[in-house]
Amino acid sequence: MSKLTPDGHAGRRKKQWAMGLWVLFALVVFNVTFDWETRAAGYAFVASQVARQQAGQPTITINDGFRPMVRAAARHSAVWLVGIAAFGIAATTAAGKQSR
Repeated sequence: MSKLTPDGHAGRRKKQWAMGLWVLFALVVFNVTFDWETRAAGYAFVASQVARQQAGQPTITINDGFRPMVRAAARHSAVWLVGIAAFGIAATTAAGKQSR
């Protein structure tokens, strides 16, 4: 275990590691939620295509039907990414200031 040097390098390194782990956690949550929502969007797109075909309507292209769903999934997942990363960085900064 490293000793705390007078210039605070050991404490700064721990803070950087903590922030990095929060950002990594935020990226994992983004990937999981984005994958989950993209899968649901795929099922919804296929169901809408089947319904359109059964109703005698022309099917729509992936660009017109599926791509907007994927964009919405990315926006929703990005909210989690930014929220978790911001909370983690703020909490780590506050904990670092409190320990001084």
